[in-house]
Parts: sequence; C-alpha cells; structure tokens
Amino acid sequence: MLRAEVPFVEWPVSHSDLPETPAILDLLEFCATAVGQPIEGSYHSFFGHHHLSWDREAGLTRLVGDVNLLFARNGVAYELSAEGQVRRLLPQPLADALSWTQFTTGDVETDRLLEIARRRIALPKSEDRVDAVEKLWDAFERLKTLEPGADKRAQADALLDRAAAPGSNFRRVLAEEAAALTKIGNGFRIRHSETTQEPLTSLDQVDYLFGRMFSFIRMVLRATGRGG
Repeated sequence: MLRAEVPFVEWPVSHSDLPETPAILDLLEFCATAVGQPIEGSYHSFFGHHHLSWDREAGLTRLVGDVNLLFARNGVAYELSAEGQVRRLLPQPLADALSWTQFTTGDVETDRLLEIARRRIALPKSEDRVDAVEKLWDAFERLKTLEPGADKRAQADALLDRAAAPGSNFRRVLAEEAAALTKIGNGFRIRHSETTQEPLTSLDQVDYLFGRMFSFIRMVLRATGRGG
C-alpha cells in the first residue's frame, strides 16, 4: 500500500538516500491513517498471551505528539494536525486570521472559493499553495459583483463605498489597492495562462500575494457585514 500511495519513498526507508520533503510528509500522513495503540487485555493461559484491543484515537494522539515534538526541536515549519494531516506553520497574524475567518458573502460560489483558498494555503505542497492564490483571485473578481450596479465597475465602486466613506482618503487607498490587485491578477500567471503572463517563481512570492489579497478581502468583508 505504501509503494502504491507514496511511490517516492523506499521501503524499508533508506538511512542514506532520503526522499524529498513532500514525500516524507506524505509518509507521515500515510502512517497516521493506520496508527493505533494496542491495549493489553486479559491473559490467555492456554496460548500464553494476552488478548489485545486497538485504540485508534490514543495511537494517533501519541503519533501526533511525537512528530510535532520532532518538528519543533528541529525548527521544521510544519505540524501534524489532530486528524493526522500535515499543515504548514504560517506567520502568526495570518494564521490567526485564517483560523477565525468565516465567509458569509451571500454568494455560495464566492464562499466556496474563499474557503478552498483558506484551507489550501496552509497545506505543505507547492501546487496547493499556488491553487490557493488562484482561488483567492477568482473570489476577488466575484466579490466585485455582489453589490447592485449597472456594470462591474459600478458594482465594485458600490462595494468600496460601503467599505469606506466615499471621498475619504481611505476610500481612495482601497480603490488604488483594488486596481493594483486586479493588475497583478492579470499580469501574472494567476487567473490566466497566456504566454505573455509572468509566472510566480518562488513560494515566497505566492505567500506574499496571498497575504496581501487576503488582508484586502477580509477587511472589505468585515466592513460590509459579509464575515471576515
């Protein structure tokens, strides 16, 4: 089963040829799906052994504690959740925002995109984090159309007018940031894949853009009574 589900890990595990980090994390999650704690029961005198039972929760709890202790002592920025899934350790302000944010935009698809982005940015694999940014930008474009208006421009202006007082300096800042984020989404390979668009070249860039967009969206959601 391990060879089928995690093909990049040798079994038995080699002490000299270590797999890449994503494969190691997949191995940990694979183990977490099957781990348990054997519980010694009554003694069977005829066969000379004890009856054993299996405590799934106790075994998983012990594995999670052992793995997270190793991560912490070695400065590894991951953790194993109580359910046995590996997550990244995010910067504390962003982690707090992601943990407590709820989305009630009134549009099911916008809520769905925001929730996918919120969950996937914390996953360890690079493709999940890139997808999180894509979903966040898709949600941003839908968010612009949630207010009444004759067209998307009027709808977006109405949204920002609810988020900050029309004519105020902060309203102007929001408009400039919304325009900048729109330009980023169109200029980089985030929402589209034309050959003229520049790809993001590092996960630091992915995390930076996610944090910038998420902060903007969360502020607008909170200001307009749509969660956040």
